[in-house]
Amino acid sequence: MKKELQSVKFGEMENKTFEVTLVTERRCEICDRVIDTKEKMMRTIRISDRRDYDNLLMRVKVYDRAEADTENNKIYVYNHDYPGDVHPSCIENL
Repeated sequence: MKKELQSVKFGEMENKTFEVTLVTERRCEICDRVIDTKEKMMRTIRISDRRDYDNLLMRVKVYDRAEADTENNKIYVYNHDYPGDVHPSCIENL
């Protein structure tokens, strides 16, 4: 189960290796809902000590949000992209 990375305690991540995945959400310029998503595995990291945990929390601040799945040892970092695309239904409602 995913939850916000900032709410995950160090003890839940200690001595584990995590796969970090970048999720890019392309969003509609009009309604701000997701049009589609792309996922890319970026790297694996090991949380051995408190310093590793603190560094992770600092690094993910550049992303729009970050979630952790401690059961499956995965971290998801999200970016939003506004490529100028819109849903056809949003155009009809203008």
